[in-house]
Amino acid sequence: MMTLHGGDLAAARARWGEPPGGFCDFSANINPLGPPAGAVAAAQAALAGIAHYPEPFARRLRAALARRHQVDESMVLVGNGAAEVLYLLLRLASGFRVALPEPGFAEYARAARAAGAELLPVAHDRTDPPPQLRRGDWWIICNPHNPTGHLFTPEQLLRAAERTEATLLIDEAFIDLTAAGEAGSVIARVPHRCNLVVVRSLTKFFALPGLRVGYAVAPRWMVAELDAARDPWSVNSLAQAAALAALSDEAYAARTRHWVAVERAYLAEQLASLPGFIVYPPSANFVLVRAPLPAHEIQRRLGPRGVLIRDCRSFAGLTEHHMRLAVRTRPENRRLIALLRSILEEEAP
Repeated sequence: MMTLHGGDLAAARARWGEPPGGFCDFSANINPLGPPAGAVAAAQAALAGIAHYPEPFARRLRAALARRHQVDESMVLVGNGAAEVLYLLLRLASGFRVALPEPGFAEYARAARAAGAELLPVAHDRTDPPPQLRRGDWWIICNPHNPTGHLFTPEQLLRAAERTEATLLIDEAFIDLTAAGEAGSVIARVPHRCNLVVVRSLTKFFALPGLRVGYAVAPRWMVAELDAARDPWSVNSLAQAAALAALSDEAYAARTRHWVAVERAYLAEQLASLPGFIVYPPSANFVLVRAPLPAHEIQRRLGPRGVLIRDCRSFAGLTEHHMRLAVRTRPENRRLIALLRSILEEEAP
């Protein structure tokens, strides 16, 4: 069965057609401000070079990320989105166990199975090491957790790493969209711990999911071993150029941090005001809710009106009433609340 993810606009168009003005997509947690102008310009300029191979292993981008996090370049692994980076890293789990959060991102389990690892589902908010884990095993923690929004402190995660011989992989795809930002990350501790790996995404914060750029900061031996057995050109020239430009745009980053702080609070407050809605405290740019109606029924009614949500039935441990909603602009958030309120009124006796 095909794994369900958010942001599938092609499937939405096939089902409901193209609405006037396009879809308002609350199903994918992408910055609604759009990509930085400099990133778009850099990608357009890079078109002139598409008759040539991309820079192998994204060397300049790797160097920029190493400077950003003050680590050695040999500790940075750049890939075609954070998902590819996960698949690469979990090759090292072949024949071992992988403890993964439940509910959690479906690609954790897919990557572990692809590597031939044994899956060990654990509670998503667990910080005490599963007793089954031994040296060679892996333990994945998502921080902030997708889809619940649960946020760990760096101290909790570092204590967890100290108490296990397994490799602790922290997925920080949304950490730069939290109030703590980089202060909430453990990436600076990777050089000091042999069993700590951090995976990050450049596509959520900078609205570049179509270009696919993600990376990990990991022990040198891991990066060297994986680089020796992978496609050196997996990150295309346009993606490398756009990512380099995006990283340097501090004004865009400041606007994004302000937007998410304001709109996250607004959307959560408005959702909590809807009769029967249970709102999980958000920490990034998405909100998990439990609705009085099944999420697929809500989507059936919203789809023809050009609005998409993330039905969370595919997350183990969640129900058909759970849905995840991306934080978007104020007019879009208002529109969503109005439509949800209208659906509830239609159901009222």
